[in-house]
Amino acid sequence: MRYDVIVVGAGPAGSTTARECAARGLSVILLDRAEFPRDKPCGGAVTVRALDLLPFDITPVVERAISSVHFTTRQSKGFTRRSSEDLVFLTQRSKLDAYLVERAVEAGVELREGFQVKVVERHKTHVVVGNGGHLVEGTTLVAADGANGTTAKLAGISVQVRQHIALEGNITPPSGVPDRWQDIIGLDVGGMEGGYGWIFPKGDHVNIGLGGWKHVGSTLRERLDGLVRYYGLDPKEVWGLRGHHLPMRRRGSTLADGNVLLVGDAAGLVDPVTDEGIHSAIWSGRAAAGHLAEYVAGEVVDLAAYGREVERDLAPDLVASRQFHDLLHLSPTLYLWVERRTSIIWRLTCRILRGEQTYAAVMGKHTFIAFVIGFVSDLISVTPVLRRMAGLRDASPPERFFRRRRSVGAARPSLGQGSELSDR
Repeated sequence: MRYDVIVVGAGPAGSTTARECAARGLSVILLDRAEFPRDKPCGGAVTVRALDLLPFDITPVVERAISSVHFTTRQSKGFTRRSSEDLVFLTQRSKLDAYLVERAVEAGVELREGFQVKVVERHKTHVVVGNGGHLVEGTTLVAADGANGTTAKLAGISVQVRQHIALEGNITPPSGVPDRWQDIIGLDVGGMEGGYGWIFPKGDHVNIGLGGWKHVGSTLRERLDGLVRYYGLDPKEVWGLRGHHLPMRRRGSTLADGNVLLVGDAAGLVDPVTDEGIHSAIWSGRAAAGHLAEYVAGEVVDLAAYGREVERDLAPDLVASRQFHDLLHLSPTLYLWVERRTSIIWRLTCRILRGEQTYAAVMGKHTFIAFVIGFVSDLISVTPVLRRMAGLRDASPPERFFRRRRSVGAARPSLGQGSELSDR
């Protein structure tokens, strides 16, 4: 049997793509190397804007509704900000992903668990994937196997990303979740190069973790123990310790090629400010389904229009988020100093988490501020001392103002507003 769509990876991106395709009448097989329910390294925070993309409620797997955040700077100088509305819903990925897979199966998707793709054969009219013993043939292929997935590579597609890395664990306090963390999460900034630490309350335990640029990986365990102690808990009580990568797409990285496309973390669609990828996973899955349906129906010759849609409607927000991220981590202490006295950043954050505003829309509305943020972000990219201040060791191509010419003898950065890099 040839399926219209083969989806590899049954996380939020893959299950959403599969479910949306099945709803359009396509035959879909969803492959995953694990068996569900399976756990996945992740804080398990689903924002309101991500939830609004789903046509069903996820209350059965929600363990906490969060409307407040306690901010600290390098594990000190804390203050709390509260919202009158819920901002984030906390779940466990083992439950959330299984729930989303169930909704896909109910829509008519065929699920095949324990299938680790080891080979991908691409043909002009179809794709074949195999696990070393069985083959599955489809008209199209969707790589949805996350940050560590190999499907895109096996299909001959190179994904260009900047890497964050995180380490997290859980603690089950004998008396249950402490009262102070019942409906509030903790975020500690300034102590992690390019990232932050967190404490998320779940049903009967708390999830504690931290993350930042990939080069901090060797220090994460020691730093996590310190964060656990700061929150008044014992590092010896940590269970479920696991690390994971958080890929952030570079401009120009391939999103679709012929009859293959990439969604979610497999495409590097992670929000740089929050390190959250569930919203982009669901968004890209919904977008992909429409283009897959058009391709299967013979209305288009390839899936390139999916890439154009992502570049037009989602990528600008991720670029703006990266620029905000660069500015924040240049001086996180200044960021929290401003927030403590004005709450202006908190109000903007609430609107973004609820889907009432986007990073790109903020930039579009406040053009001078956007100019300054974009300029400083690019200045960090090309200035070693600022890269060190922001915790960024690896040089990163600038977005607008500074560009490296490809011609020999013109390797030094030059000023040129409006110029762009094709390899961002």
